[in-house]
Amino acid sequence: MIESNKKGSNIALIDAEKTVLAIAMHSPKACFEIMSQLQKEDFFIHEHSLVFNAINDLSTDSKNITLTNLIDKLESSNKLKEVGGIEYLSNILSFFVTDEGFEDYVELVFKNSIGRRLDRELENIKKLRETNTPIEEVFLLTQQRILDIKTDIHKDEATEIKETIIQVIKKIEQLEKNGDLINGVPSGFSELDQMTNGWQNGDFIILAARPSMGKTAFALNLALNAALYNKGVAFFSLEMPKEQLVQRILSAKSKVSSSTLKTAQGITPELWKRIFASGEEIKNMNIIIDDSPGLNVLQLQSKLRKMKRDFNIDICIIDYLQLISSISTRFESRQNEVAAISRQLKKIARELDMPIICLSQLSRRVETREQKVPIMSDLRDSGAIEQDADIIMFLYREAYYDNKDIVYDNSSQTDETDVIISKHRNGPTGTIKINFMRDYGKFQDQIKK
Repeated sequence: MIESNKKGSNIALIDAEKTVLAIAMHSPKACFEIMSQLQKEDFFIHEHSLVFNAINDLSTDSKNITLTNLIDKLESSNKLKEVGGIEYLSNILSFFVTDEGFEDYVELVFKNSIGRRLDRELENIKKLRETNTPIEEVFLLTQQRILDIKTDIHKDEATEIKETIIQVIKKIEQLEKNGDLINGVPSGFSELDQMTNGWQNGDFIILAARPSMGKTAFALNLALNAALYNKGVAFFSLEMPKEQLVQRILSAKSKVSSSTLKTAQGITPELWKRIFASGEEIKNMNIIIDDSPGLNVLQLQSKLRKMKRDFNIDICIIDYLQLISSISTRFESRQNEVAAISRQLKKIARELDMPIICLSQLSRRVETREQKVPIMSDLRDSGAIEQDADIIMFLYREAYYDNKDIVYDNSSQTDETDVIISKHRNGPTGTIKINFMRDYGKFQDQIKK
């Protein structure tokens, strides 16, 4: 019975493939769509892939798709006999009735193609396991190849400008009606949001600073602020365990010093009240933390895709770039490897249509200069980061250098901090001044006088 069902399914697929080819041969408009949405490898029957390829060649050469031209094309490449001759081509042509609803046939062909590719990968896994290939290598190779399988049919992204201008004007009208509306994910800092209009979908954002400038604290503040606006946040911490991260979030939210939370000494009833109240708020936030050490870029991509599906994630924050590894060993230097990872992160941001904020280290040469304000050439490991990023911002606290050897006893001590936007592909650059409450790891807007 199962064999019978499978045979019937194959007959339906073969007929669908013939219908797609027949429509491509009869309808110029549908032909363009079919050629852009399918590839010859998507066809189950070898002869059909050859016919598809011949039609595609004729279309590329701007020739009419006629039976005569198709025969000539296949004959010139010695493929006519291989496809079954004129008789089989005539049989394919007989499947044309109308081009209406051709998209359903295209989707059927494409979905079956995905199934066959997945089956091939399962066979590859079996073969790798039989050769005693290390399980880690099997997993990484399989993950990469499965992620490369496109599950959505390709749609032509070229659009007439008249369609896009309508969308642009509608967005401007919406912004005018809602003067305070941020159409991206809010950062929670008023001047920064004015400059960026919120973190935009598809943007790859670099946040860089020297150690102890507060990179992780600022990133946690961005996560906390986004969650307060009911945005879903994925936070990948490759350096710090999730318990420490959540403790720092609790400190920033409750304004109870991190040292008090670490030692649990001197907690008054009032402080406990703030801790519990903040804990209840944090419990209801959509922040997903992954603290897996040694993540490679493919694992990160896979996890983020699953998080977006399961937890409705709007923004991703990664701490930090130089701790991400690639699965390839072919790179001649770490600089080239970081460049490849940077390009992949930008690609992931575009594919998942969300902003990705990635923390990055700066080289030590900042410390050797008299003027220690960071610049883009200070980005560690790769100049390619500078090219890939849509926004590059630096944190700089002058007080860190002025008072590096001073131990503060005053829990209310705050440092003025510069958020320096050095690159902004779609907007202005400049410096925003905010305050950093070091004991709480909390950043906040400066009060305007």
